[in-house]
Amino acid sequence: MIPKADLRLTQELLQTFCSPRWISQWQKAFQSQRGTNQRAFYDRIYSLRVTLWYLVSQTLNFDHTLSGVITNIRDGGGDRLGGKGRKKLSQRVTSKKTNAYSQARTRLPLELLQAALARIQDQILKLVGLNNRSKTKPRPEQRVRQIVDGSTVPILVNPALGLIYPPARNQHGRSDWCLVRIVVGFCARCGAVLSTNDGPTSKSEQVLFWEMIQRAKAFVIWVGDRNFGVWSVAAQAVRFKQDVLVRLTQSRAKRLGGHRLRNGEECALKWTPSRSDRLPPGAQREPIQGRLIYVRIERPNNPIDLWLFTTLEAADYPLALLVQWYGQRWQAELNFRWLKKQLRLGQLQVATPAMARKEIHAGWLAFNLVRALQWSAGARPALTATTVVALSFNDARRVIFERLKEWSRGQTVCSRKPRRWVRELVSEVRLCKLPKRKKPRPNQIRKTRHHPQKFPTFTGSRAAANAKLP
Repeated sequence: MIPKADLRLTQELLQTFCSPRWISQWQKAFQSQRGTNQRAFYDRIYSLRVTLWYLVSQTLNFDHTLSGVITNIRDGGGDRLGGKGRKKLSQRVTSKKTNAYSQARTRLPLELLQAALARIQDQILKLVGLNNRSKTKPRPEQRVRQIVDGSTVPILVNPALGLIYPPARNQHGRSDWCLVRIVVGFCARCGAVLSTNDGPTSKSEQVLFWEMIQRAKAFVIWVGDRNFGVWSVAAQAVRFKQDVLVRLTQSRAKRLGGHRLRNGEECALKWTPSRSDRLPPGAQREPIQGRLIYVRIERPNNPIDLWLFTTLEAADYPLALLVQWYGQRWQAELNFRWLKKQLRLGQLQVATPAMARKEIHAGWLAFNLVRALQWSAGARPALTATTVVALSFNDARRVIFERLKEWSRGQTVCSRKPRRWVRELVSEVRLCKLPKRKKPRPNQIRKTRHHPQKFPTFTGSRAAANAKLP
């Protein structure tokens, strides 16, 4: 039985895409913030609601092309989105060309995607039972815990993209790919995206993380790998009343006194910055009070020496709990795999930096939608293995897309009973269970096989290469 509170929160989350009321409220607030009475947007065929809907559904769909969107619209796939008192959207779109939809994607404000993402993040925190608005330090189980990790997204270079995301250069010339560096904070309970930041590769992941910490609420707990186990990250978190649980490199841990620790021991210390430690803007070079933990994890033929630094108090956060929390950090790698492979964020097909950021935010929205419905369906990754309902992300994504497509066509019999429709959707997602394995999967090396290419590698301008043809 699905709790009524979960159904209500899931319904409110889906209203970000389904209901025109929230978009209308955002539009009025956005115009008032700009301080002008001039109408900023007007309802074309591709209104804000229609464009937002199809930008997210285009990410969920297995056909990511613009032509697939136009085909769906002409077949009646968006008739419920056209608004009351107007012709159906399928009757208003008479051309098979994608120019109008492409221009609508360009006109769509990035602020709308950011506001939709923030709204869904708040609903997800309520859904998983976390407190994100407390002015005093909440109980340990009520604090928001985010697993932070970084990655890059390649885009084929052009002059506009090259100005914002300069491609790499070496002795052989300029690369053909721009790289967008992204840093993401995933919810440790449900895996949803709670914090994001992006920029060129000239900005390090630590600098992007500083900005994320500055925008986050107080009392957040950040869990990161060795890339974020530096003094500047801990100093920035303490400055904004947050805490960290990060892994340290062996050399850094021993400089802090880790050579005196045995397996399962910890010590209190003050982390004094060195000359090479970078200073976040506005921070002070002061020591940070924290705990250094050493644990040796025995694995067949591959033992791991784990040094952790945390600013959490020992009374409320014992050593065993912190080691268990850091063990969940690997979920960030799986989340990036689903984002890049399933939602096709591994490589963007865009021509402008603005559209690149919109595509990335649409990916966050689609990912959070699947994660929220998986949580409502019973998937609890943060709980013990005996209570986890393992659900397939790919199958859940397919079910959600098909059900939303039926809703936008107006074919669902529950159009007048949204709570019943949400209950049926969550119940169907619950059926997307992974098969039970008798034995756990063995660890695999992080390598891929080389695919032989029939043709030589192409670099540089295509026009210049064509001019050299005989």
